[in-house]
Amino acid sequence: MPFTTHADGGGYRYRGKRKPDTAAVQADRIRSQLREERRRLSFNASSIRALSVRLNQQVAQALCDGMKVTRLAGAAELSRWAVRTIGLSSEDLFPSGVPAEQHLAVIGGLKAELAGLEETKAALEGRRVKLLATARRLGVMDDYELAALSGLQRETIRKMTWGMQPAPVSQAV
Repeated sequence: MPFTTHADGGGYRYRGKRKPDTAAVQADRIRSQLREERRRLSFNASSIRALSVRLNQQVAQALCDGMKVTRLAGAAELSRWAVRTIGLSSEDLFPSGVPAEQHLAVIGGLKAELAGLEETKAALEGRRVKLLATARRLGVMDDYELAALSGLQRETIRKMTWGMQPAPVSQAV
């Protein structure tokens, strides 16, 4: 019963709940989604850094074991200059005796894993841009709050979202 009478003689008091403000609900959803996207992007970036370090170590070890720079550059999809730089920066390595084919297999696996992480990063960044565009077009948050939530600069957000159509808040994830 939403209405009650008072025993002291009068009046009604409404005990129902107010309907939430639509803009506030949308802003809360976008805030939580932006926080989650920022966390995912941060995790992805740290995974890419760790995998890049492993790839560089493997390339340096292969160079130390006597593989040719050109062959390594082709397998790692790096320039010969980058392979030489990786080799020169790793002075504390000793020959391991691992065959060249095994080095190439490990490097190929690391490159495939790195490519998968790069695809995931692109998808996450795309979802973040859609969320930012939705928030800007709906006007539920200002650019400074969006910058704080996304980790991007205000001007960068404006450039990224220019001309984008807002997605429904429930689909923006």
